[in-house]
Amino acid sequence: MAYLVLARKYRPQTFDEVVGQEHVVRTLKNAIKQGRLAHAFLFAGIRGIGKTTIARILAKAINCEEGPAENPCNQCAACVEITEGRAVDVQEIDAASNRGIDEIRELRENVKFRPARLRAKIYIIDEAHMLTREAFNALLKTLEEPPPHVHFILATTEPQKIPVTILSRCQRFDFKRLPLTKIVAHLQNICNREGVAIEDEALVLIAREAEGSVRDALSLLDQAISSGVRTQRDLLELFGLADHLLIEKLARAILDRDLGESFKLVDQAFAQGVDLSLLAQDLVEYFRNLLVIKTAKGQVLLDLPESELSSLRTLSLEAETEELLLIFQVLLAALGEIKRSPVPKLSLELAVARACEVGKIIPLEKLFQKLEELKGQTFLREDHPSAPAAPPQRPELSPASWNEIISFLKETYPSLGAFLETLALPSVEGNRLKIRAPEGSLLEEKLYRERLERTVQERLGCSLEIEFFSRQDSLPTKQKLLEKPIVQEALKIFGGRIVQVKTYEKE
Repeated sequence: MAYLVLARKYRPQTFDEVVGQEHVVRTLKNAIKQGRLAHAFLFAGIRGIGKTTIARILAKAINCEEGPAENPCNQCAACVEITEGRAVDVQEIDAASNRGIDEIRELRENVKFRPARLRAKIYIIDEAHMLTREAFNALLKTLEEPPPHVHFILATTEPQKIPVTILSRCQRFDFKRLPLTKIVAHLQNICNREGVAIEDEALVLIAREAEGSVRDALSLLDQAISSGVRTQRDLLELFGLADHLLIEKLARAILDRDLGESFKLVDQAFAQGVDLSLLAQDLVEYFRNLLVIKTAKGQVLLDLPESELSSLRTLSLEAETEELLLIFQVLLAALGEIKRSPVPKLSLELAVARACEVGKIIPLEKLFQKLEELKGQTFLREDHPSAPAAPPQRPELSPASWNEIISFLKETYPSLGAFLETLALPSVEGNRLKIRAPEGSLLEEKLYRERLERTVQERLGCSLEIEFFSRQDSLPTKQKLLEKPIVQEALKIFGGRIVQVKTYEKE
């Protein structure tokens, strides 16, 4: 006898055997009990979560010789014929290969005739979103007012592609992804019935890879059993998956900004034959889970084993929310590049390096506390060491008016404007503006000097004197600032660097 795969061998035959989808099962059983079954249903959800299975059970429940029954007996001729797929009055149509208007016209003609053997005709249209627009239009009238002996069940993985005119004529059921714990329990039950011993950790890994699909989980379990897999380590080698402990170590290395350890772990995964695009995806999901745990405030929002939740809670305490958010953003942005890259290892290493470079985030509470400590310190403006103290300035020259001159010059002479920003605020001596500039600077060129003199005359109504000093006799303002203790402390707090120096004085 040919081997029957687990997904078919353990396919539910009654509503009570369905794993998950309790909301769908409950509603359908109540509708059968009360005699209030709709003439058209739309079952929407991802692959492998029971849409077609429940459609077949519903067909049996409607046509069971003991019913209509909340649970088909699976013993009568009608139930047996539907189970074996040979009932002429229950038609399963694959819309992916029968999507044209001709097929729908034929269906529309056939619904007029009464069932050949059963109580009602059932049309199960799988992948209904694949029907053409013309086919949907041809189906509209029949779907709205079918004969009393006909029921339509449309199943789709992409309900957004179903025209609203069709949706409005159907009773819609949205099927849910199964939680990891339910899939694990289902796999354990099947392993017991098959007489196979597989570690719970391996079953958790299978359930995680199935992403909520029971059929995918059973297909992976089938492959694992056929390969003699009994432990999580065996399963990781079989599927080329990353060990959860490896993901945790890599996440910790990134949070510690240990690029060397991060590269070492990527090399280790590469040597083990791990699919690096899947590793990157798992790493993104891990930081997403850390972010959820960090902001959950004690609530359990993740469908994960307690051992993994515990390690996530511990690691989340070592990082700030903003830090996790930035790393999550960097890794997520790189995920597409890694999957498309001809050399995914290099792309993953680049993404990990960028994540390690994300600045360490300081909690706002600590930042405010440190700023309060600095508030009492005085920051004195310090001009060039050889320059005399700036005399009292006239009202017509203020930081604001000097900045206006710089902004004006930036529009026509950008290099001149940028250079002036590096100089100290000019002083006023009588009716003359005095500015100090280093030797060899732009102001030694006639064009720039005349342009500045003309602008000062037009804007402030005074002449300009430029005093040049030797570079060897003075340190730049930027370097002077860097040497001040208060600036060093501020740079340490913010983790930044000085990119531009502007001098401001009280007016």
